[in-house]
Amino acid sequence: MNVQFEEGLFLIAAARFHGERTPQAIVHLLRGRKNNQVIADAALFGTSMLYGVMQSISADDVRNRLDTLIERGWIEVHPGVKEQVCCSLVGEEELKKREKAFRYEACLNAVTSVHEKVRAVRFWKKLSLFVQTASHLAEGETLFYPVVEQRELQQEVKKVLLENSDRRMLVSQVKREITRWMEECNEEERQLILRRLSGKVRAGLTYRQLADTLHTAEGAAALHIIRLAAEQLARMESSSYPLLMKLADRRTGEAGLTRTAQQTRLLLNKGYSFEEIVHRRGLKPGTIEDHLVEIAIADPDFDIRKFVSQEKMKRIQAVMSEKGLKKIREIRLEVGDEYSFLEIRLASVRALQGGGRS
Repeated sequence: MNVQFEEGLFLIAAARFHGERTPQAIVHLLRGRKNNQVIADAALFGTSMLYGVMQSISADDVRNRLDTLIERGWIEVHPGVKEQVCCSLVGEEELKKREKAFRYEACLNAVTSVHEKVRAVRFWKKLSLFVQTASHLAEGETLFYPVVEQRELQQEVKKVLLENSDRRMLVSQVKREITRWMEECNEEERQLILRRLSGKVRAGLTYRQLADTLHTAEGAAALHIIRLAAEQLARMESSSYPLLMKLADRRTGEAGLTRTAQQTRLLLNKGYSFEEIVHRRGLKPGTIEDHLVEIAIADPDFDIRKFVSQEKMKRIQAVMSEKGLKKIREIRLEVGDEYSFLEIRLASVRALQGGGRS
């Protein structure tokens, strides 16, 4: 990974946490730790796009790289009951240079949750596999190495292909829709999309080759592909993109949920109350609360009104806005003990999503 690009990941995470989380929270975020709190923090601080970008690197190595920036004085750690991490003034200047080169902010702003990132990744993978497969089949070629090896995604793409036996028509249709998509993009973004996709005649570039061609970092190229996919999902309508819509996961909030949260969601869908779910699952109430927050983050349409009233939600969100607070305990000091931590956490999620179902 490009060193300057990597340094920027640490710096922007520290800048976003701004003294409200520990250094280890950065490690958990970048490595993509499958934990309710890490996923919730990613949404709370607008860092969901950074989740898991260093998952192939060991936790010790990630921490060592973070410590190097701390020793350099670019990232500061303030003592307290818990250590507080933030970006120093020198670090902020270094981040400005890297932001200009790699445009992290555009990527971070493209998704509001880890689940939206997962949906974007899955969409891009299915689109890549669909383009490759359709172009080969249109030429009568059935033997090739698929660009995506995940069996689940292969089956989903196969289902779309089987809906229409006219392969050449499918190739023509997907070309039209990708062209329409690229009309919304600048030239560099068009190159990212076109050069990454593989067909019968031409193999797509690797991220390293793409980075060399466009004079950027490998990680930046990968991150911006996900950004473009997320932005397309956000604005895409079936009337203009009937084929691409078939490759997009329905926004059910299921993709990316931890398995235990999925089990809680299933019971909620069957109409069980909070207390009944606690009893049936044999888990602590706090654990089920974590699941509810995770579900709310994953699905902006999840109805939270049975857990927090409209009146309380407005009050919590007003305090967050007026006081600039993100820490749950600090918000509770402002609103009072009659507000539960669950109510504050759920209202905070909706505030960050900027809407969705109450």
